[in-house]
Amino acid sequence: MDENSSARVFAAIDDESETNTDSIEVAALRESGMTQTYATGSFQGPGRSFPVEANIILIAHPDDRRLGSRIRLSRGASIEIGRDPEAEVCIAEVLSISRRHARLEYRGDHVTLEDLGSTNGTYLNGQLIRECARLRSGDRFQVAAVHFKFLHELDVEHAYYRAISELVNRDGLTEAFNKRNFDEVLERESARAVRYERLLSLILFDLDDFKGINDSYGHLCGDFVLKQVSNAARELLRPEQVLARIGGDEFAILSPETTADGARNLADKLRARIDELDYSYSGLEISVTCSFGVAEIGPTVNEGQALFAAADKALYVSKDGGRNRVSVA
Repeated sequence: MDENSSARVFAAIDDESETNTDSIEVAALRESGMTQTYATGSFQGPGRSFPVEANIILIAHPDDRRLGSRIRLSRGASIEIGRDPEAEVCIAEVLSISRRHARLEYRGDHVTLEDLGSTNGTYLNGQLIRECARLRSGDRFQVAAVHFKFLHELDVEHAYYRAISELVNRDGLTEAFNKRNFDEVLERESARAVRYERLLSLILFDLDDFKGINDSYGHLCGDFVLKQVSNAARELLRPEQVLARIGGDEFAILSPETTADGARNLADKLRARIDELDYSYSGLEISVTCSFGVAEIGPTVNEGQALFAAADKALYVSKDGGRNRVSVA
């Protein structure tokens, strides 16, 4: 591989291999072409040398394209991300990305992230960066509407497949569980609740007029709002309760050992919390509310899909009743 070709480290994914998070199989990624090697760095210890790889994993894309794609960065090298065809990581299909958006550079024993004066900014762990920032293994960074996870480890192969395994089960934008995982957990928990006569409740909620937010302020602002709502929900949940993003602006909370009254109280706390959050974005003040539907497993709602349908019907009652409220099936 010559110097020019080796610098182009992004593994180009054909349309046929583009995949949705829900369909990724971890084992199938081995030797799949979704990862490309471009040398490796090393950690020099007394009398020995360990490989220390800098890897970037694409974990969220507005069209769910290239998920799981892997970029390997070597010591002393740098790569640019942008829509420019000459960028080492060219993401021309995402118009919110600037032509030259951000640069990563492997300096000495660490990797830095720098915004190149982009229109929509570069974010590190949810915070806008205004100067060159040092990355730590496990950091997440956002280039416009595309999200990456950074890995910098001695055993990067293990970390990579662990990251891909997480990608199979979690939504890359909000870090909530995805619909595939939710569907599996819903069927398992509803069957357990019916068999052993245990309590189980489901909360469904979505944002009121989320399309209006996207249309008025842009999809990057919409992404920001979704992450804020997801974070607010996680702060209120117990470890056994499952939060999932099941659609564009639709979320679900599966709550074992909880009555409908208990789930309604949780939903009302979350409704109030979402209503009072500060959604300031680029100097704009944005109003965000959510509507909720609650249902409980029981004699007439005795399997997962029936529980989902009951909660969904209650959600529509909240929508029809004026929004920003909780209704129970």
